[in-house]
Amino acid sequence: MIAPGLQFYNAEEARKYTTSTRIIEIQAEMTQRAVELLNLPPGPAYLLDVGCGSGLSGEELTEQGHYWVGVDISPDMLSA
Repeated sequence: MIAPGLQFYNAEEARKYTTSTRIIEIQAEMTQRAVELLNLPPGPAYLLDVGCGSGLSGEELTEQGHYWVGVDISPDMLSA
């Protein structure tokens, strides 16, 4: 049995996901909203991004001045 992350996010799908302008926009909006909901104290935070994929949300976190580390089941997404 192939794990879902490996089945749906192989190298080709990871590339498509990471380069899609629509996906990039959606990830940025979702990340901004998630940070709002976290109601973090002032200053940079150190955040864990579970299921980080190719790091699109992490890029938004970095732009907001936060530090982050991510994990993902798909090696292809991590290397995209």
